[in-house]
Amino acid sequence: MVIAILILLFGILVFVSIALLNRGQTQRRRHRGGTSGPGRQPLYEDGPLPEALGIQPDLPLRPAVERLEQALAGDFPAMLRERVQRKHPQMTTSEFNWKFLELKRYFLMTAILKDVPMFSEAVDDIWHEMLMFTREYHRFSEAFVGSVIHHAPHSGGEPDPGGRAWFDWVYANLFIPTPYSSRIWTPFFRYPLDRGRLEELREADEAELADRLFNRKAAERYPEIGETIARLIRKAKEQAADAETGAVYSAEKPAHDSASYMPYLAGALIVYSAADLGDFDDLMAQHYAEEEARRREQEHAASSSSGCGSSGCSGSWNDDRGGGSDDGGSSSGGSSSGCSSSSCSSGCGGGGD
Repeated sequence: MVIAILILLFGILVFVSIALLNRGQTQRRRHRGGTSGPGRQPLYEDGPLPEALGIQPDLPLRPAVERLEQALAGDFPAMLRERVQRKHPQMTTSEFNWKFLELKRYFLMTAILKDVPMFSEAVDDIWHEMLMFTREYHRFSEAFVGSVIHHAPHSGGEPDPGGRAWFDWVYANLFIPTPYSSRIWTPFFRYPLDRGRLEELREADEAELADRLFNRKAAERYPEIGETIARLIRKAKEQAADAETGAVYSAEKPAHDSASYMPYLAGALIVYSAADLGDFDDLMAQHYAEEEARRREQEHAASSSSGCGSSGCSGSWNDDRGGGSDDGGSSSGGSSSGCSSSSCSSGCGGGGD
């Protein structure tokens, strides 16, 4: 009898140990980026990063990208990676590279927009570690845009769905997404533009929009930035003119893997921002390619089964007259899956001019 009880207890101990081991392995895989298979997102794989940050091929932004990359030449990126991986030892070099790519895209957006909310806790975490290299960071900012790119204080995530919608529209018209972009930033096109922004795009003239929404100083200093801003304004105004209740977005749907797919969805976002809020998701869904719809279902299932935090800080390019400073400790979890509330930012800004 005693032997039977001991065998039973030993079996229970073995079962519990195996269960805990499997749970730990699953959590480590998720922390590194998940595993492949139904409902799972792929690992951050080794491979070449997109050329020129993956900017849309019709944009004149290559000089700005080259200036950004040249400003980061030398040992700075390697020192940054070492610091981040020391803080998050489970982060692979591939994971760092893909997230650092998105931070560089964010920096390019600060050269174009007046204010850029931060909607990724993972990207913000790398940015914050970058700020710890004070001298190198200032040299980078000066070489890229002629002044410091300020990290605005983190005040906790507050809902900002309209800000996220505008971020998504601009991002989609600037960049071709990587396999990890929607994972790092969380899925795009979940929120409509707020009615005030939509009305502003309709009613304000191009000069007013350039002054209110875009980085006027950078536009005056760098011709490629000015031309890109002009193109974005023209496109936004054209699409906003078609945005009215009951409107149908009739643009031809491109292939899911084409460079024009995200700009296509961005156009639908503006047109359907005039619809009732409850109808927005359904109206957008009819324009997703089959692959996109399936991926969104998987992401929704994954996010429903795991907790998500919220990110909340914003940054802006500034001409050294104030408007933002490092808060000394903005976020955590940079080596996590990048899961954050996609509609949250701090609401704080800075000035681009």
